[in-house]
Amino acid sequence: MAAAAGTHLFTIERTIKVLHYPAQKALVGEWESLCTPQFREALLRSMDEAYRLGAKSWIVDLTRDPGVPTQDDLKWVETFNVGNALRKGVTACINVHGASALAKMGARRWTKSASEQGMVTADCATLDEALEIAAQVANGVAAQGHSASPRP
Repeated sequence: MAAAAGTHLFTIERTIKVLHYPAQKALVGEWESLCTPQFREALLRSMDEAYRLGAKSWIVDLTRDPGVPTQDDLKWVETFNVGNALRKGVTACINVHGASALAKMGARRWTKSASEQGMVTADCATLDEALEIAAQVANGVAAQGHSASPRP
């Protein structure tokens, strides 16, 4: 079953497009590049939108092979953004992987940090799988601090 279209919230050119999926209480960040100077702005704005809309899941769409954030930006994600997300009510970080091995490596680092700080984390091959997990999170089925996976 294909995912219904989300509601467009904002776009930062050459960086990200963010969509809202209200039924799953999720935001999806369709990353074009994780390497732009707007990386932190994109995450801050996304978490503000998640708080405003009551989203519980942040779905990181890496299918466009967006590269990896700088070491400084990865450290910022670990030391600030995960806590900021949790304070804004986002309890899950769900990655949708493309073909890029490099993007998968970067995602492993922020996923480990998010899990250690109490977030539900998951890795998926499709947006449909990610939205299924987000629905579980929204319904309180997926526990914080644990990896989740789509139902078989």
